[in-house]
Formats: sequence, C-alpha cells, structure tokens
Amino acid sequence: MKIILGAIKEFNDDALLMARQLGSEGFHFNTPPIATSDEDFWTVRALKWLKEYTEKFELKLEMIENVPVRFFDKIMLGTEGRDEQIENYIKTIQNMGKVGIPILGHHFCPTWAWRTAINTPVRAGATASSFNSALAENGVNAYAVSAKHMVDMKNAGTLPTAKELWKNYEYFARAVYPEAQKAGVKLIVHPSDPPLEKVAGAERIFISVEDFEKAEKIADSSAFGINFCIGTFSQLGGEQKVMEMIEKFVSRGKVQMIHFRDVIGTVEDFTECFLGEGRMNPARVMKALVESGYDGLMLDDHVPFLTTDTRWGHTARANAFGYLRGMLKAIESI
Repeated sequence: MKIILGAIKEFNDDALLMARQLGSEGFHFNTPPIATSDEDFWTVRALKWLKEYTEKFELKLEMIENVPVRFFDKIMLGTEGRDEQIENYIKTIQNMGKVGIPILGHHFCPTWAWRTAINTPVRAGATASSFNSALAENGVNAYAVSAKHMVDMKNAGTLPTAKELWKNYEYFARAVYPEAQKAGVKLIVHPSDPPLEKVAGAERIFISVEDFEKAEKIADSSAFGINFCIGTFSQLGGEQKVMEMIEKFVSRGKVQMIHFRDVIGTVEDFTECFLGEGRMNPARVMKALVESGYDGLMLDDHVPFLTTDTRWGHTARANAFGYLRGMLKAIESI
C-alpha cells in the first residue's frame, strides 16, 4: 500500500515539495487545469507536462481524479453531444496511457459532492465541511460556487432519474472500458457524496455496495476499478459499511485508491472530522486493509482547516499523512 499526498487542483510547488519532504513517493491531482478553453480532452503534451512537473519534485504522478465537467456533462446527462464527449474521453485515456499515467478517477453524479457548509466548528476552533439534508432541500450548497464537477444547473434541463443515470452509465461504460483496457489505464469510480437516493431533488447512483457490484458487472473489464471513499461509506453506515466494502472489493483487487477520512453524525446530518473522532476506528480499518492484501494508493482527503493553515491545508494534511503512515507501520510491525 502506498500512502501519498495530493487532492490538489492547481500547481503548487509548496505542496509538492512538502509531499516529498514528508516522505511521499507519489502525488495525486484532481482536475488539474491543463486544458485550454478550446480543448475538449487532455492532450499528450499537457499530460506529459503535468507528469514532468510532478517528477521535478522526485514524485510519481500516480493518478488524476476527474476531468473538467465540460468534458463529461453530456455523458452523465445523456444529452445530445455525448457521443463526441465519449470519443474525447477515450482520447484522454489513450493519451494517459501513452504518457504513462495509470489511473483516471471519475464520478457519475451531475450535482457532484454536496455540502451545506464549509466552516462548521470542530475541535478547538478548527473548521470542516458539513451536510444537512433539510438545508440541502432548500437549495443550500456551499460547494456550488467552486464546484468544477457540477453541471450547469440552469442549462441542464431536467436531471436524469436514477434509472436514466444507470442507462447513461452503461452507455458510457460499454464504449470506454474496452479502450481503457487497451490503453493500460484503470478507470475508477467514486461514490456519490453524500450517498443519498436524492439530494435537493436530484436522484443519485453509486450510493451503496450493491451499486458498485452492478457497475462492475456492467463494465465487465479488468480496467474497472473503485475509488473507495471511506468517508462516504462511513456516512452511510459507519465502520460496518466500510468493512463490507473491504470484504467485497478490496480483497479481489478492485480498489485502486482509498480516500481515508471520516465524519461525525449520519448520512442525513454529518460533519467531517479529524481521524479518530468519527464513526469508525481508523486502526481497525487499516488493519483490515492490510489483512486483505491491499496494495493500492491511499490519500488523506478532506482534512479539517486549522486556524492558521493554508488554503490547501498543509498542516492538517501533514498531520493526516503522518497519522496514516504511523498506523500502517505499527500494524505491519505487529
């Protein structure tokens, strides 16, 4: 298992330098701004530049999570133009294969992750993001302003039902997974966050263990993988649901990336938190991952914001990174 740093959407020398100084061997970007306004896929040149930028800090570019929503919105919505977007998505995958970037993460949720606040107080005045379903039903979305992965709600028309989303996913998967397999790129899917059947009236898929079993059957490909967000499954059912995902998918090699985070509360009303203060015991979960033979990537993800921290959260991420590496070393030494 390789614990890395990342989850960054910009070019930040300080973040990459810190990652290497703390001992990370790899890095992860989320929707890096490497396409020009007139490009609808990531070119070999752009991907090569990103890889070389990462390597300047003696880090390996382990994966990229999410393409810009303008590359992907019609695919999710099933609207006119999706075939062109699928063709371009395949070009991105092929170009990643040519450059040697092995994993592309994606979601399949037009309204993306949803939070109703990003400054909820947690321990000693630190703040974290939170979700309340009643506020969401009234349209409160603290991510709406900066959500690069959310479709344009004003121009999207009627959003797909869950049944329609599954049809759109199947259409996408049948076209894309064979090409990902040829390119040697894993295409890994993240759960919808929060994992509710509806958020603000919009139906969702990828909200249960069963949904991932269904997606695996649809994809029917060795290129299919899972971006296992532990925090999302902890929202759904605490440690029990997290362990169920480990048992069903990790032991079979279907998980390539783990987002190791947690929440306080329930799926209807939760706040993200420091590790060790949420719905699961981090050491038990890490032990289960070790025993399952997990040999993929792990990322801290969604850390609370400390009072004097940077926008990316250098201090909080260093804390989470050390917490995860310390647990792993202790468990491996027993």
